Order: sequence, then structure tokens, then C-alpha cells
Amino acid sequence: METLFQAAPLTRAIEAVVAAGGSDARETKLVAENLVMANLLGHDSHGIGMIPRYIDAVLEGGLAPNAHPKATLDAGALLALDGCKGYGQVIGGEAMQMAIERAKKHGSCVMTVGNTHHLGRIGHWAEMAVAQGLVSIHFVNVISHARVAPYGGRDARFGTNPCCIGIPLPGEAPFVLDYATSAVAQGKLRVAHNKGDKVPLGRLIDDEGKPTNDPRYAVVPPYGAMLAFGEHKGYGMAIACE
Repeated sequence: METLFQAAPLTRAIEAVVAAGGSDARETKLVAENLVMANLLGHDSHGIGMIPRYIDAVLEGGLAPNAHPKATLDAGALLALDGCKGYGQVIGGEAMQMAIERAKKHGSCVMTVGNTHHLGRIGHWAEMAVAQGLVSIHFVNVISHARVAPYGGRDARFGTNPCCIGIPLPGEAPFVLDYATSAVAQGKLRVAHNKGDKVPLGRLIDDEGKPTNDPRYAVVPPYGAMLAFGEHKGYGMAIACE
């Protein structure tokens, strides 16, 4: 059975939780609105279900409230940022704004962002760029626990390592491609596990390396491993993102 919530009171509730973790008013609003919007767009894997993980990270010291990106390299169209363990919704937004400004000034911008917490739905950042008439290409290496097995392997060696491309189209809705290089996003397996659903075969293997349709092997011990999309092709993309 599913429970439905109105977006506005749900956003306020999430703001209260994030604020209790030490975030200021601006940060609580950015985080809550980003997560609720992911749910509204149909991406429950990147929505409010992330909150327990976020709060655990704050308590464990892996997520620093009220952090902002710091430049470690600033060379015009080339920019490298340290996310200082901050909320991805804040670090990602501020970093993208810098990149957009550089691209408009110099014609392009190559930017790296490291040491930041979960960035949420990567397509959100591409949408910021296409709204300004810019093409945006993102490669993300996930540095938390390894979840994805190499092609032909049985043990996890990679993160889900998303790739995203955004292209503005004059007079039309933009083209935004946002996908994990795993056969399915980690968060979608968490959602399936919480609902008690099975997933199609070909998405993951169990702790013995055998094909399984039980998402628990991606969520709770003993862990198995997720598989890359498209066999060797997705594996190659995962390496590129890494």
C-alpha cells in the first residue's frame, strides 16, 4: 500500500529534518526542494528516501552541513573544486553556476568537483545548463562502497558511475540523457527492496556471483553486485566515468 503526501507539507517536514542536522535555512530549503522534486518527476530513487542516508552521514562525519565549494585550480575555462564534504544539492548548484558563468565568458568550461556528498539526480544539473542555452556533459565517479561488478566478474569494483548529457533544442524541450552505468540505479533497487518487489534478471548477482532478481543483495548484507548495462559496453562507460 502506498501513502500519498502533498509536496508542500512534505517539503517542510524534510526541511525540519535537515535543519536538525545542523544546516542553515538556505541549505535546508535547497536539499528539501531538490529531493521532493525528484519524487515529483518520478525518480523516487533520488528523492526523500535518501534522507536517512544523509543524516547517518552527518552523524558519522562524512557529510558537512553548510559547506561550500573551494577552488583548487582556477584557470579561466578550467576549474577544479573541492566540495568540502558538503551536501551535493548545495555544492552541485554552486559549482554549476560557476561553470555556466565561465562557459558564457570563455566559450566553454571544463570543471571537476571532488570530495562532495551525494549529488542527487544528475539530470538536474544538466537542466541548469540547458536552461542557459548550453550543452552540458557530466561524468560521475561514485566513491562510496563499490556496488557494480566488472564485465564477467562476480565481485563489486565500481560505483554506479552516472553519465549525463544535456542539449538545448531551440523551440523544443531539451534533450537530457541521465543514466547510471549500472543496469539500474542503486536507489531504484532500494525502492524495490522497500516495496518487497523483485527486479528483472540481468540487473544483479548474489553474494555467490549467481544471477538473482532479489534487490536485497544491493541493499543489505550479504551484498552481491550490480551489473553494468549493455555488458562490456556499460563496463567501458563505468571505467570512463571512474
